[in-house]
Amino acid sequence: MGWIYFMESIAAILEKPTKNGKFSESKPATICKIEVEEPTGEEVLVEIVAGSLCHTDVAMALGNINEQYPLVMGHEGAGIVRQIGDAVTTLSPGDHVVLGRPACGICEYCRQGRSNLCDERLTSRHAGTLRTGERRFYRNGEKIYHCHGVSSFTQFTNVTEEVAIKINDKLPLDEATLLGCGVFTGAGAVMNTANIEAGSTVAIFGAGGVGLSALQGAVVRGAVTIIVVDMISEKLQVAKNLGATHTIDASEEDPVDRIKQITDGRGVDYAFDVVGNSRVVEQAVESLHSMGSVILVGTTPAKKHTVNLNLYDMVVREKSIIGSFNGSYNLQTAIPMLADLVVAGRMSLKEMISGKRPLSEINEAMEALESGGTAIRQVILPPK
Repeated sequence: MGWIYFMESIAAILEKPTKNGKFSESKPATICKIEVEEPTGEEVLVEIVAGSLCHTDVAMALGNINEQYPLVMGHEGAGIVRQIGDAVTTLSPGDHVVLGRPACGICEYCRQGRSNLCDERLTSRHAGTLRTGERRFYRNGEKIYHCHGVSSFTQFTNVTEEVAIKINDKLPLDEATLLGCGVFTGAGAVMNTANIEAGSTVAIFGAGGVGLSALQGAVVRGAVTIIVVDMISEKLQVAKNLGATHTIDASEEDPVDRIKQITDGRGVDYAFDVVGNSRVVEQAVESLHSMGSVILVGTTPAKKHTVNLNLYDMVVREKSIIGSFNGSYNLQTAIPMLADLVVAGRMSLKEMISGKRPLSEINEAMEALESGGTAIRQVILPPK
């Protein structure tokens, strides 16, 4: 039997969920030393330069998404390849990478370029393992679980080759980390799932990280009217900075009425719900004109929604509702493409960064996001 080698790492561990959203008090995450098994076969050891916090992390901390515990947190991250297994062919030590998601590469979805729907990805996610079924994290000699096959809130992580996606090294890694979930989810919903045309009219409900990424996708695609709806003025200002032609504060006026005013009573071609709220879905449908489409982006598995729709209106006006998961993307091609758009100045990640926090403040960062305030994306920095 051969020797097993480990790398020590400081990591944020989600011990178990809590129902107390004041995470600075309930402290579901602990910071501790772990051991990361060095890569073998198709595995890659990545030194994390930066991670970023997403509402999915908060949902896991609240127990709204079923996971295996304890787990090494984080599913948005960027870093530098430090070691590779002997079966790795596409990466070398020193490569700058964004962490995507596991994909087998051979199932029917992967063969169609839809690795976002890969069955093995979902299986390993719920098992808390790498795609191969392995666990490479230890604490006090006991194996602990991975988060979505990524685990980015740590100094070092071990992932399968397809998860570590090489990007343009001109993009700073503390910005690139945002590409690991919210950006491809939002921009992909616009540019890929809906595949909007130049000259389209668009309404985006929600101005968080995903909604602002959808906005930027609409700008890239040449939409002529881009309306962003939210209830927080600071987020709406960021939307204006990123190219929204109109913003609506839903706490002050009815968004459907205002959208109809802006479009001279016609409604929009596409409406994107990145909130995951029943009433927002209804408003999105009501804001469409004939042949318009609502794209559903935001939700969590723990929520069951009842939506009231006028089916007659849906039929005679040929409206449609489409789901979009992770932008319907093959991440191995999408993430480098999005990184190149940022480097070229056609998209901005800096505008969406609300602040940077050390890993030791992960509970406080989650609380700031859960509070529904002005935080969009917080970058989490592991100790050096």
